[in-house]
Amino acid sequence: MIPEQQATKTDVRKPVILTVDDDPNNLAVVRDSLAECNYTILVAEDGESALKRANYAQPDLILLDIMMPGIDGYETCRRLKNNEGTKDIPVIFMTALVETGHKVKGLEVGAVDYITKPFHREELLARISVHLHIKELTNRLKEAKESLEKRVEERTAELACAICDLQAEIRERELAEAERGRLATAIEQAAEAIFITDDKWIIDYVNPAFERLSNYDRDEIIGQHTRVLKNDNLDPSIYKQIITALTHGDVWSGRLTIKKKDGSHYNAEVTASPIRDKDGNIINYVSIHRDITHEMKLERELRQAQKMEAIGTLAGGIAHDFNNILMALMGFAEMAMQKTPDESPISRDLERVIESGMRATELVQQILTFSRQNELERKPVHLAPIVKEVLRLFRSSFPATIELRQVIDITHQNDVVLADSTQLHQVLMNLGINAAHAMRLNGGILNISLSDIQMDEAFASRYHGLKPGKFVKLTVSDTGQGIDSAIIERIFDPYFTTKGIGEGTGMGLAVVQGIVTNLGGAITVNSEPGQGTTFDVYIPRTEEEVALGSGLIGQPITGNERVLFVDDENAITDLGGKMLRSLGYDVTLKTSSIEALETFRARPYAFDLVITDMTMPGLTGKELARNLLEIRPDIPIVICTGFSEQIDGKEAREIGIRDFLMKPYVISKLGKSIRKVLSGMPV
Repeated sequence: MIPEQQATKTDVRKPVILTVDDDPNNLAVVRDSLAECNYTILVAEDGESALKRANYAQPDLILLDIMMPGIDGYETCRRLKNNEGTKDIPVIFMTALVETGHKVKGLEVGAVDYITKPFHREELLARISVHLHIKELTNRLKEAKESLEKRVEERTAELACAICDLQAEIRERELAEAERGRLATAIEQAAEAIFITDDKWIIDYVNPAFERLSNYDRDEIIGQHTRVLKNDNLDPSIYKQIITALTHGDVWSGRLTIKKKDGSHYNAEVTASPIRDKDGNIINYVSIHRDITHEMKLERELRQAQKMEAIGTLAGGIAHDFNNILMALMGFAEMAMQKTPDESPISRDLERVIESGMRATELVQQILTFSRQNELERKPVHLAPIVKEVLRLFRSSFPATIELRQVIDITHQNDVVLADSTQLHQVLMNLGINAAHAMRLNGGILNISLSDIQMDEAFASRYHGLKPGKFVKLTVSDTGQGIDSAIIERIFDPYFTTKGIGEGTGMGLAVVQGIVTNLGGAITVNSEPGQGTTFDVYIPRTEEEVALGSGLIGQPITGNERVLFVDDENAITDLGGKMLRSLGYDVTLKTSSIEALETFRARPYAFDLVITDMTMPGLTGKELARNLLEIRPDIPIVICTGFSEQIDGKEAREIGIRDFLMKPYVISKLGKSIRKVLSGMPV
């Protein structure tokens, strides 16, 4: 058993971290990594003891291994989350299991994060710090909410008692005019909406706040039954519970959705109480509503933002691993293709492999763009080929009941816009999927057309920031169910959706509008229920010329310098060596950043260039670069990465890194980067 690190007496309680691992060596590594931090460390060597210790000690965070004797980490986490006393403790899995399925299973059983072994100390500390901070903020929010609910309940209870006293005193004797005036003023000026009914649920009184919230005038609502406020979509059993509680003399409180005069709804924190006469008979009911519509909207947006954050984190990890796989597939296919005659069927098959790899690379970029983790470069692109590509994708994925049509009424030189092709692809995909959803029941026609227009001052003035000039007009129309006029103004709002739970996030059209606006364009919508919907997207044309492509594989640029190539993936190292040797370079390969550093330290002038992966155990590419430049400040270094968020350009320049290579890359791109770096040209 490893001794536990004891807390010292301080004014502020140190965060308590429970580490669970059946390997004492792993426990020692975690303890040493956290030794200099202000944490109290508890340990457990199996799941059963971890459950007991967590229930007793109530740690702030749990670091949990998966593979353990007895119950494994998944079951331990599941039991922690099913225990009322431990369900809110954040759990981070620390394991050597790296398959995506293991990570997904870890998140499904309730873990907040997943760290693979061997881990980096800085990564461990950073993740612990983030989740401790999130837990602290969550606890504060919970305490603030409970405090607010208590204050509201106390306030509304006091107000209900005051109203009850008022009714009783009026029937018993004449209340002093001044006292009655003060109480009436308090109710009239209350921020909460208040209404009073008789014992038959007929409304007798409403205050001004209720008029503002419900859109009913006082004269319209007094004398009506409370059923006019009933939300038709709410479970009838809930109203039955309310009536039962009030008729038995109890106070009911909870959240309800109330129908307004115009048929729309508001969400309210409701407290309803019976009013008794001096003999204890119920003569009236009072209901106090606090509008929480905005509060609930913020709660939904927070939950959605948390989901998006988790998706973004997962997307980043998957992007790195997937790009490494693509690197090997495309790289070895390219090497084989160079050894195969051009007219050979095998050469054509290999070209298809590389094409598929490039399409997969674009897909990864779309995932990163969606998760807001990747800023894409704008350049002149033809829009017509993107429209045709998306339509091909729709034909293979949409049901046969949806007819697809296209009208490309634009010349080749007039469809050029300054944008990122991935984002344009995303705009078309989102609009097309929305249209298909509108026609999913009865089918219909989806039409995508492209034309060029000259936008005048009058039209441009309708949109903030839009300038007159030449535009490409993209139209996506469908013959689906259409959009009701009551909600058409809200369709571009983030998180707004008419789809059922699990059918959409409400982000699609908001993303489209954001992309189009950032491109200096505009989007309009025209729709009538039962008549279909038409979206018109206006994107400024550019006179810049589209760069001519050089085919899948350009002519590689050769050299004869000495290169140290470092990557912890054996397949990537093997591929890198083959690529570099085929370009004429003298290559030294290393699969360990530590070994690479020692090799360089022993012979710093034996190399003209270092190419290193970014994410590696031991030393990351960034850390390796710093160490190499301390030994030899003039050594050119190129960083290869499958995930661009791991280092930015400013930080790279400060370190002294000369260039980036995003995986997967082809041999021509590798050769070009090397020649630019070695020649001192800007990259």
